[in-house]
Amino acid sequence: MKYIKVMLVGLLALIGVGYRSFAAETDTNLKGGIYYDNIEYTDNVVFNGVDGVNLDYNASFTTPGEYYELYFDIVNSTKYDIEISEYLCNDDDRHIDYELVYEDGSMINTGDIIEKGQSKRIKYRVLYKEAIKQEEDYKFDTSFSILYEQVM
Repeated sequence: MKYIKVMLVGLLALIGVGYRSFAAETDTNLKGGIYYDNIEYTDNVVFNGVDGVNLDYNASFTTPGEYYELYFDIVNSTKYDIEISEYLCNDDDRHIDYELVYEDGSMINTGDIIEKGQSKRIKYRVLYKEAIKQEEDYKFDTSFSILYEQVM
């Protein structure tokens, strides 16, 4: 009986090692297979390019009420369905509002699925809502990130 228990523990350990190797391999495949495409933006954006899931752009505001928008597709060209595991954009403050949503205005949720070979259209909007006084030491960061995982 002891011999069977030892073999069972050994077998489970081998399965665990194999599972970790598989997860590491698929993680590498996800990085190259998920990218942003079909980028559109408002006139006050200077778009420099896209490298995978990194958008390179600059935008400027002169008066409160101005905003800029970026639209892009999240493309899943992997052999796996993926899910949004987390997304981050800055919190609104009294000067700037940030909105990262689907193109139709619906909220992005953790766990949303992008099926293999499919894409989802995203809108990122930054609104300058209140003037920043010159004496204020105010800096704002317009970066955002969306993290992905393979659906198991």
